[in-house]
Amino acid sequence: MLFLANLNAQSRFSAESYLAAPEKYLGKSVTVYVGSVNVPAINCTTSDNFRVFRINTMGRNGNDYVSGGSIYVKVPLSDAEGFARRHNNLNKMGPANLSGKFLEWPTRYSDRALGLNPTQEMVWYSRCYSYSHFYLDLMK
Repeated sequence: MLFLANLNAQSRFSAESYLAAPEKYLGKSVTVYVGSVNVPAINCTTSDNFRVFRINTMGRNGNDYVSGGSIYVKVPLSDAEGFARRHNNLNKMGPANLSGKFLEWPTRYSDRALGLNPTQEMVWYSRCYSYSHFYLDLMK
């Protein structure tokens, strides 16, 4: 337990800091430092008004940026291309701030939260705290 508290303190503004105690942040606006963006295959459907990205976050340990884990981000379709380009810019000076509402994907996939054909990873039958279970919602 001491390890999680220490990790949370050391990775301020990282996915890890929110995933260590998700119930504390659910439904609240949070800020992360984005190191890079991955585009998962779940974006193969074009009928949704959003795209989902996995962001690799950075945290703060004193004055240094450290690896801070990953979390999904739900982005409006109209902002998707610019979002990926902005956060994967190799010339940026450091991680960019990103704020969104910290939410939990539905535990059972009876709806289309991630598109038409969710992978097995997206179908949860029991609650587990991982980056794939929670997301930041940037929808307007």
